[in-house]
Amino acid sequence: MKNILNKVVSVIGWLVLLLAFSSIGFATSKPAQGVPLYMLFFLLVFAGVYYWVSKQKHDQKKVSEKKLIFPRIIGGVILLISLLMPWFVFSKINLTTSTYIVIIALTTVMIFLALLAIRIINRAGDNLILRMAGYLILVALSAIPAIAAIYFFLPYFNRPYDSLGTAYWCTVAIAVFAWWGFSLVGKKS
Repeated sequence: MKNILNKVVSVIGWLVLLLAFSSIGFATSKPAQGVPLYMLFFLLVFAGVYYWVSKQKHDQKKVSEKKLIFPRIIGGVILLISLLMPWFVFSKINLTTSTYIVIIALTTVMIFLALLAIRIINRAGDNLILRMAGYLILVALSAIPAIAAIYFFLPYFNRPYDSLGTAYWCTVAIAVFAWWGFSLVGKKS
């Protein structure tokens, strides 16, 4: 029973991840076509990765260091996608190149601060003060997209809701891609 429940949760998790990635299609000029195309693309990517991983498990039990290079390269590409996500999401509002560079630099800082916060939380053990400091960093980081939407992106959108929604949609996309990229880059075996 527990094994079946784990498989159901795993399938639901993969479906949610696929839907999250396919939502990139909403940023295209034709979302009705963009969402299904991105869904198909990421479905093929997931299927290819699943096939490759299952083949590796059958070929040998212990993966050598040479075999880890492919997931690390893919992880690096996904990390690059996470850093470029603000450019992709906000390309419709035609910001200047220098603005994109600043946004990408801030995205990089935010990703590393989030990693630091998660590391603090995971290594805090029973130290409640350290654990709370990690959570406070995450809470502060989660407020940055709202501040950016109100003070910077609002003039570019028709409604405040659109500005806020786009900022948080971009943030979620960055978080998912960064998590996925770092999990592949840091893969042990």
